[in-house]
Amino acid sequence: MGIVLAAVLAVPARASAKSVAVIVVPRSAPVFSAPDAAQGLLIAGEGATVSRRGALVSLLRGELGNSVVDSGIPGGSQKISLARRPGVVTFYVTLPPPGRHHNVVRYPIAVRGPGYGGVLTSSSTHLTGLVSIADVAPSVLALRRGDRPVIRSHALADPGAYLRDFDRRLTDAHDSRTGALLVLVGLMVLLGVAALVSRSAALGRAAFLAAPSCLVVSLLLSAAAITRPWHVFVALALGAAALALAGGRLLRLRLPLALGLVALFVFFFAALWAQPRWNSLAALGARPDGGGRFYGVNNQLATLLLSPALVLGALSGPALPGVALLVSAGIGVSTIGANGGGLLAFLVGFFALGLLLRDVRPTPLRVAVALAVIAAAALALVGIDAALGGSNHVTHAVGGGPGSLAGHFAHRLHLAAAYVAARWNQAVLFTASVAGLIVVALLRPRVAVLDAFLVGLVVLLLVSDNPTDIAGLGALSAIVLRVWLGRTGERLSGLD
Repeated sequence: MGIVLAAVLAVPARASAKSVAVIVVPRSAPVFSAPDAAQGLLIAGEGATVSRRGALVSLLRGELGNSVVDSGIPGGSQKISLARRPGVVTFYVTLPPPGRHHNVVRYPIAVRGPGYGGVLTSSSTHLTGLVSIADVAPSVLALRRGDRPVIRSHALADPGAYLRDFDRRLTDAHDSRTGALLVLVGLMVLLGVAALVSRSAALGRAAFLAAPSCLVVSLLLSAAAITRPWHVFVALALGAAALALAGGRLLRLRLPLALGLVALFVFFFAALWAQPRWNSLAALGARPDGGGRFYGVNNQLATLLLSPALVLGALSGPALPGVALLVSAGIGVSTIGANGGGLLAFLVGFFALGLLLRDVRPTPLRVAVALAVIAAAALALVGIDAALGGSNHVTHAVGGGPGSLAGHFAHRLHLAAAYVAARWNQAVLFTASVAGLIVVALLRPRVAVLDAFLVGLVVLLLVSDNPTDIAGLGALSAIVLRVWLGRTGERLSGLD
């Protein structure tokens, strides 16, 4: 322990162009109420738990370590050291207490110096007031070089009041998630069973629309600042049920259903672009309190949006390639979805859908050509995103070349396997969900949209780090698609 403390308190070997210091202080430090310092909330780690040791290493290395695979201790080398006295610009940080804790607490952070005042912002979180502990080291190095730092500030009259309200909403969003997920699953199951028993196409469409209805209502509740868990549970259940049933009854023709799905994606992507806070603070949203996904489309949302996207593609006829590129871009670009795995999975799903609708028989050569086209499209979208100033883990991985991509993929596989194996209930749910997917895949007659969904879901499972949610919600979505298109007698051109 003495060696570790000596290392982290060491004076930097190279003199800095600008004096920038990082000091660890207790929560009660006066700087956290000082009017001349910019204030913020700090996420101390990634995953379900966080420790003081892991947070300290993340602070000094500028990287996050996931609590599932490495106990929250990131790799890499130390980039900064702690200081004993303030500099021209000083970052004051509070770390978690000793031991391991549930990662649901935000810690105060303040920056005092020229150019800082009001509330802190971060280009990595896209949320005013919220900063990742991994943002500190890159910001310090950027300031020393005279570059634009990741952590900046936004003028605000009363940052303390804003942060207290923001912290409460983050807590409410976390506490609402279980209830919201129960509403979503329950609505899909109830409507799906009703459609199966009655063979009603309207109920089948309603079951299919249940998940997107829940996402829309969840965003609207967040936008309206309705965040208390009990309020969210009741409003989400009533609002999503009404929206799904109305959609099932009214969107019975090809064009109205297509327009309804277009409206879904336009609204969802516009909200993520213009107001990322709505999604991040929604009961069905990005989950910023866990440190892994601060904004955009997480694995859960990507899974729930995959089947509506493919149904829209099937309804689009010759416009399918354009729909595929636009929807996939919304999932992947930094300013909207920022989900690289989702981008690849959606492109694969759309490509498979195009081949299935044309009854093209897969051969090794055609599969190889398809993979090359998909890879080129994904790289092109990421390249355009980066050229326009987009920056996230996807653009960084692609920018690092094939070795970086391979390492990123291997880490995701390792993290996914560790996540499933971490708890017995996760392993049971994952196994049962995969078994359900296999059963659905073996049913006859074949349904093109369902087969394309299964192909995209496999890719999403391979490139994501939380396979249990993907497999569970994916199995439920596949069953709903099967009930709607395979059992209710629904006959829409391009869908059956």
